[in-house]
Amino acid sequence: MSDELTDLTGDGYAAADWQKHYDDNDMPWDLGEVAPPFVRLWEEGRITPGRMIVPGCGQGHEVKFFADKGMDVTAVDVAPGAVERLRTHLKNAGVDARVVHADFFSLNGKHDARYDVFLEQTFFCAIHPHRRADYADTAHRILKPGGVLAGLFYETGEQGGPPFNTTADDILHHFGDRFTIRHLEKCDHSVERRQGKEWLALLERK
Repeated sequence: MSDELTDLTGDGYAAADWQKHYDDNDMPWDLGEVAPPFVRLWEEGRITPGRMIVPGCGQGHEVKFFADKGMDVTAVDVAPGAVERLRTHLKNAGVDARVVHADFFSLNGKHDARYDVFLEQTFFCAIHPHRRADYADTAHRILKPGGVLAGLFYETGEQGGPPFNTTADDILHHFGDRFTIRHLEKCDHSVERRQGKEWLALLERK
């Protein structure tokens, strides 16, 4: 199945649209495993223990992986189906993580400057491009100074979405002012179906 979805509204998906995918068990974006670049970042010590947030977590393979490694993980998704599935996966695996059913953009002040690591995996590309400034604002607000946004940004090379095309220039435009770009390159160890389409980024919150 393709990673491509169809935006019927022309303005990005609403919560009900995402929920329908869970109701229909139709999740073409889900890899069924932790994205290999995140495993390598952990093994290389480039993601270190602390508080992590995973927005748009979906079924949460990364959530489970990092929580099992001892990270204090908070997962957020707007779709009840994602939240229910992740809670079940965590319970079955005997792994603890905080799973929040919420709109990421509306996270309250309890999250401000709380997190050491912000994990981006197919969320930036899932929102409409007109919300990208809000995304960067929220990421900056909830990360601690010196906190790291570790991300895989998806370059589809196509019009429309979701997923919406993301280039290196898009990343620099939205994050360059308030984040220090520690690492940004086209990933060479993505899963096969995303080879040549992912930008691996480490962005440090100023």
